[in-house]
Amino acid sequence: MTRVELEARLQKELNLPFYRAKIAERDYSEMEFQKMKAELSKEYMDYIDTYIDYAENDV
Repeated sequence: MTRVELEARLQKELNLPFYRAKIAERDYSEMEFQKMKAELSKEYMDYIDTYIDYAENDV
């Protein structure tokens, strides 16, 4: 898949409509996509755990 297709799938599957990937313009395999998706999801959850005060926000 192309960089544009990869970015669109990440946006859709991770529900991040404004995400803009800064990745090289080349073709990506399904395995590379799954790896990027897992890494991005982990980074996002780490960010939430670090910066969101659950007690304050009633999440």
